[in-house]
Amino acid sequence: MAVETTPISLQAVAELPATGATGYLAALLIESGAVPTQNFDRIRLEVWEQDFFATIPDSGTRILLHRYAAWIINPRFADPPHSSVADDNSRLSASKTHLKAVAQFLEILQTQGWNLGTMPQRLFDDYVAAHGRTGKDLTPFIRWARSQHLTQLRSEYPQSGPGGSVVSENQRWDWVADLLSTDELKLAWCVGGLLVLLYGATLTRLVSLRHEAVDWEENTTRITLGTDPIELPVPVGALVRQLLDAGPMPSGNESPWLFPGARPGRHLTTAALSTPLAKRGIDLRGGRRTALIILARDVPPSVLADLLGVSIDAATRWSALGGRDWIDYPASGCWAPDSLSSQRIRESVPSRSLLTSGGALARPLEGGSGAEGPCAGQGFKSGVATARQPIPRVCWPR
Repeated sequence: MAVETTPISLQAVAELPATGATGYLAALLIESGAVPTQNFDRIRLEVWEQDFFATIPDSGTRILLHRYAAWIINPRFADPPHSSVADDNSRLSASKTHLKAVAQFLEILQTQGWNLGTMPQRLFDDYVAAHGRTGKDLTPFIRWARSQHLTQLRSEYPQSGPGGSVVSENQRWDWVADLLSTDELKLAWCVGGLLVLLYGATLTRLVSLRHEAVDWEENTTRITLGTDPIELPVPVGALVRQLLDAGPMPSGNESPWLFPGARPGRHLTTAALSTPLAKRGIDLRGGRRTALIILARDVPPSVLADLLGVSIDAATRWSALGGRDWIDYPASGCWAPDSLSSQRIRESVPSRSLLTSGGALARPLEGGSGAEGPCAGQGFKSGVATARQPIPRVCWPR
């Protein structure tokens, strides 16, 4: 490009080997205005698809995969670059893996003498059972094939529940105390880890948070993970403010992201946030599950969904996993009638600031957060109640 032998374009960059350097170059070209604003990940995926489809010997399979990718997979990258709430790198990798799984499925069909129109449902079910998660991930392709009248197969598998490992409450709070007091980790890693361990936030949502998600006045700091802001305890809020005041990126440009990445205009990747914490022994996945189980016991699903930005179905599943179905909540009259707006419900539930109200996350840490580290002298204890109390109910007239 520098000697004008290669055109300056995202297409030319995408045709180079996919490395961190080429990704940085593409981000730099977009941010500088040297190329039109396009979604580089979609261009890179389309280049990869051309190479991958060329390795498939059967022309019918190639054509089918090309149609499916053009109509279903590639449009997922239609949003402006870096504006998606999804992790771009993860989405690109998942799309490639999915297309490889579909190609493998179609190849096995052809080898056994079947096609989408002739394969019996029982054999498809056996294939899914034998291939586990890979088999279940064929559902989008099968649904698309049905819509195109290419098959009668059905792939209506229920969504898996919120399974996986959990950690003890004591372990989770030990990690919280560590992140509040350590000066061995970058500030962004500490803040991200705290929001996961305290509120069960997903890494994908965290890294895509913009500056506007945080607002404050005097000693009160709020962050919006869903539709309603959450008031942060003083020491956590102080760290979030420090993160906002960290200044411009190394490139010298202001970043709109709360967790800016190394590439111009890009936010931090989920791996860049989780890997250093994992090396320190902090299990974010287990800690997040524990946090959500505890929260779901004390907060109704609809309120939890608004606070954390999860679906009501997901919030209900976490409540069930925590052994609380909330059936008795409306029966006791402690729920707003349908005629009341959600705003009134939000204003009436006293424990919207989950940490500071003595609700699900209130646990004293003896001695505060320690004498050193980014939160030294503030004391986590000042931001939480000194004893756990059940969430206060708001009973409406019946």
